[in-house]
Amino acid sequence: MLREFLQSHLPQYLYVIGRPHLARMNYNELKIHILGLFEPTQEFDSLKIRELLSTDWTLKLTDKAVEMALLRYWRQGLLSRTRRAGRFQYALTERGFARKEWLLNNG
Repeated sequence: MLREFLQSHLPQYLYVIGRPHLARMNYNELKIHILGLFEPTQEFDSLKIRELLSTDWTLKLTDKAVEMALLRYWRQGLLSRTRRAGRFQYALTERGFARKEWLLNNG
């Protein structure tokens, strides 16, 4: 599901199928991957986000890298977060939705 979404929304130079690894990500590439997981009313905990990202075999991300990205996006106001059952639940904010749309259109 994520792969199809990314294939249809990312320029070819950002997302290449068949490459077993990415040497270095474009600055906004991870942001597009993470924000692309969310619909306006969806919430995911950090574990679910890591699981969804791990299904894309072109991404080689450590848990710490994902956690730090989520923290950055929360600080930037792109994601909201609440703590439930010992985990943070993340949701897309209006600002995050606008940024996601802008990135997908202007990549």
